[in-house]
This record gives sequence, structure tokens and C-alpha cells, in this order.
Amino acid sequence: MTFTAGSAADIFGFRAYHTRDTAFDEQVIVIWDSSGRVAGVVIGTELGPLRTSALGVLATQVLARPDASRLGLIGSGVQARQHALTLASVRELTQVLVYSRQAANRETLAAELRDAGLPAQAAHSAEEVCAASDLLTLATTSNVPVIHSEWVQPGSHVCTLGPKEEHRHEFPPELARRATQVVTDSLNQLQGYPGNHVLAGEAVTPLGAYLTGGVTRQPDDITLFLSVGLAGTEVLLAQALL
Repeated sequence: MTFTAGSAADIFGFRAYHTRDTAFDEQVIVIWDSSGRVAGVVIGTELGPLRTSALGVLATQVLARPDASRLGLIGSGVQARQHALTLASVRELTQVLVYSRQAANRETLAAELRDAGLPAQAAHSAEEVCAASDLLTLATTSNVPVIHSEWVQPGSHVCTLGPKEEHRHEFPPELARRATQVVTDSLNQLQGYPGNHVLAGEAVTPLGAYLTGGVTRQPDDITLFLSVGLAGTEVLLAQALL
């Protein structure tokens, strides 16, 4: 079992989930109000993707160009879908391109996003997605990079949701060297990866450092967000939903 905890002035609580290899991976989030009464319990799997997408979208709003509107998705699973929907709730998207290795999967996600009102289409390659996007999200489980650094266009913001360990990472380390800002939601969690993370020894800034003053960027700057899913934020998200 794994437990994480979080709190704010008026709420505190924890999340618990198992790590067994089973068909179901439901989690439990319990929150208390400031008086010590139980304010709510959330059970299921939906809060995880919501939490990850909320953090990724917050980073996008802070780091990306204000006029960036062309979203590229590499990956066609739950995380990719939720990221697109959450981003569309705070930023008008003029284009959504989806690529994953299985053509049926990328076509299915593009159709689901169109049904939700987004201008989504399936792409034929990851390179095509990179070339046409100024907001790029990697949402895979790949052990090797799914894009090349040189494919990413100047001025793009890149969010990586998948593996980022030293010997298992979905993005190329060279991309971090092109980026003017490399940011993560939790330095402690990133540094706590078994066997270290892929950018160990390089400068990575916590997202919180930019939340009050924002980030100064030039139009052609590339920014990179390493999402690790800040533990404890499920408590605040559960409070908002309840």
C-alpha cells in the first residue's frame, strides 16, 4: 500500500492505493474539514488523471506562450484524453493532433475529442504532430524517446507525463538542453526516482517558483515540464469536486 497526504488551511486528508498487479487500481481519498469532521470520501480511478492533467495544465498556463493554441498529443490513452479536455477548459484550442503507434487508437481518441467539441484529428506520425504544434504533450509508457529533439518547434511548450527515469524515458534528454526553462511539480519526487531521473545533475526548477511572478520568456523559447504528479494535491482536488 502507498499513502500520500495533503493539507491546506481548511482541509486535510490522505490518498491510499495498492501496488499489486491486479485488474483494478482503484484508490481512496479521505478528507477532513478544519473542525476534524470527515468532509468526504472519493473512491475509484478518475481522480488520478484529473490530478495529473490539472497540474500539467497549470504548468502550461504559467510557462507557455499566451497565444499558443495548437495542441499535439503523443499517446492516445486516458492521460492524453484528460489532458486535452482539461486544457480546453482554460484555453481555446485551434487544433488538436493525436498520434500513437496504433492507428485505431489515435483515430478513436480524435473522434472522442471531436465529440467533446475539440478540433481534433489523427496524425500519421509523431514528427507531423511536433511540426504543427506549439503545445506538445507526451503521454506514453514508452521506455525510449517517442520524439526527436529537433522536431520540437521554437516557441513550443512541452509537457511529459510518462517515464522520465535515467534508463527509461519518453522524451530525449537533448530537449532539456534546448529549453530555456525545465520545470517540475515536485523536485523531491523527481529526485526520488529509483536509479535517478534522466536529467539528474541538470537544473530543474519547481513550478511553485513561478506561480506568483510567472516566467519571462521570448517568443522562440522552448519550455519543458516534467510532470511527476505532486503527491497530496488529490486532497485539494477532492475538496473542489465535493
